[in-house]
Amino acid sequence: MNILEMLKSSDKAALIQGEKCVTYYELLNSGMQFGKKLKDCGIKSGSHVLVFVPLSIELYIAMIGAWTIGAIPIFIDFSQGAKFVNNSIERLTPDIIICDKVTSLVRLTYAKMRKLRKLKIIIDFTDSIRQSAKLQCDHPAIMTLTSGTTGIPKIAVRTHGFLIAQYHALTAHMDYNENHVDLGTLPVFTLASLASHMTILLPNKSYKSKINFADLALQMQEECVSRAICSPAIMSKLLNHSDFPDLRSVYLGGAPVYPSVLKKIPKRVDLNIVYGSTEAEPIAGIAWADVSENDRQNISNGAGLLVGHIVPEVECRIGNNSEIQVSGETVLKGYLGGIGDEENKILEGDKTWHKTGDAGYIDEQGRLWLLGRVSQAIHDESGTLYPFCAECILDSHFGIRGAFLLQNKERVAVIEKGFVNENDVLQALKSQHISKIITIKKIPMDKRHGAKIDYERLLKSLLR
Repeated sequence: MNILEMLKSSDKAALIQGEKCVTYYELLNSGMQFGKKLKDCGIKSGSHVLVFVPLSIELYIAMIGAWTIGAIPIFIDFSQGAKFVNNSIERLTPDIIICDKVTSLVRLTYAKMRKLRKLKIIIDFTDSIRQSAKLQCDHPAIMTLTSGTTGIPKIAVRTHGFLIAQYHALTAHMDYNENHVDLGTLPVFTLASLASHMTILLPNKSYKSKINFADLALQMQEECVSRAICSPAIMSKLLNHSDFPDLRSVYLGGAPVYPSVLKKIPKRVDLNIVYGSTEAEPIAGIAWADVSENDRQNISNGAGLLVGHIVPEVECRIGNNSEIQVSGETVLKGYLGGIGDEENKILEGDKTWHKTGDAGYIDEQGRLWLLGRVSQAIHDESGTLYPFCAECILDSHFGIRGAFLLQNKERVAVIEKGFVNENDVLQALKSQHISKIITIKKIPMDKRHGAKIDYERLLKSLLR
């Protein structure tokens, strides 16, 4: 079985974006039509198709089109910059690039991308003969290029069988009722929503444009959105515009989920935290209602972030430097060509463990707590400072974010100007041995979710 076979044709609305809406019949039909166009361009089973399209209706048409002929959609993390993008293209050599109106122009700014054959994606409702390639479960479905410590892009290959196993794991632990109208902001989760025959509202944005949260909140109310899966940063901004009377369940992930955001969400909502990664999704999860008052107090005192019980599909252990390691059928065994395996994988007999890069621990109840990125921990004569521990204190006491660095053998907190008294911050962080505060205009956040502190950009700005 392949992921395409899980999508059911019907007259039910599948995807809504702005004023555009397509039914499942129209989505599959447009995908088939686009598959024909790819085939006419010489694209065949096993061909690499670079999808340079933002989260949109067109994105899923492009994916379906590629799958109908057995081609493999490729996704590059464009937030990593031009050098990474060019290196990624050189590493995988796509056979064609799929663009929309905006990205067709943007691609010209990338040297390697300009040389690729281009096909523009359009929504085509013309009836087509419903035929597609017979793909086995081990056929690659998606290739994702992400950064590696060696500088060479890593390629995560998710087969159709892997995506289906991931889908079953997600639906076992999350509310994928087909009667929901879903807010879709995370592409793979939205794919699972489509497989569950839900109606999904997508934010109305183009490449690199910002979401208009007032408009999105209004459309969520108009479409009676009842479930949302998104980053905490997106949810926090949406809550500035509405309390969403139709919202029944929310799943937050993709970045650290702090109590200050959780407290803003109405108590009637079934609120959940999900922890996972590209290589392993999901790993753990918990309903906020199941987080006890004692747990919440521990979080505010710097115990880290509680992400809940580990899902049965995954084995989890704590390795060197408190790094979380996972193994299981929904955990990628390795990267294409083995590049990235040495830094991220541990082979023990016939079992492969994935090193998440996150530090954490498992408590007496078998629940997983996050401490922050292993690479961002501070090690000095006072011991080890994990970033989430100190960030939780700032979030709980002041409702702010902060970054933590070691400068001249001194632990330093970086916060934004004008929000709080610096002496109060130092007093609150006394248990973390912070001895100095640096204030800056704005702490840089990651370009992908806007919810994680970008330490690399922060360090560069402090050195200016």
